[in-house]
Amino acid sequence: MYPQVFRLALLIVAFVMASGRLLVAQGTMPLPLSHPPEDTKSLDVRELVSKYCRLDYEGARLDDQGWAKVQPLVEWKTNPDYVEIDVIARYMVDSEPTENHGKFNVTVHYRLLGTYNLVSGYVPEPPNTQQNVDYTVLDTKGDLRIIDSENSLPHPSRAAMLRWLNEKLNAAQDDVAKRRYQDALRQLQAQPASPFAK
Repeated sequence: MYPQVFRLALLIVAFVMASGRLLVAQGTMPLPLSHPPEDTKSLDVRELVSKYCRLDYEGARLDDQGWAKVQPLVEWKTNPDYVEIDVIARYMVDSEPTENHGKFNVTVHYRLLGTYNLVSGYVPEPPNTQQNVDYTVLDTKGDLRIIDSENSLPHPSRAAMLRWLNEKLNAAQDDVAKRRYQDALRQLQAQPASPFAK
């Protein structure tokens, strides 16, 4: 009777050990895929440009603290100089970037409300004015950066621009600048923002 029990115990031990090895082997072997892995480069490029546009929309390009958030996304080290600010209601980033020799082109469609000139003040645009801006993204060994845009002006939202104008008005010392800020605030507040604004 003991030899039968001993043989049964050996069979059980052998079965458990073989099952464990089979599970370990299955865990370390790659599973066959029915399709090749997806190239996410276009998605990553679009996400980078979308992040840049979101920060710009929130007013990050209008001050030094905000620029610190934008700088890691772009090739240039300082905020580009500008004499005008394009105020927008919303933006849309094209879903499919185009590639040419390792560079990606992404078009962003802006719904433009108006332009603020640092010297002459605010000029509203006609309703539903569209502005298309091309951004160029370079992939350097997996590091994506925006290296160029055909329009380097800030594109803040109406709310971000109103906040900026109020800050400038509160800090203004001369009457000409105060009138310019007050006039811009009055025009921008009176201008209806799109109901589809982001």
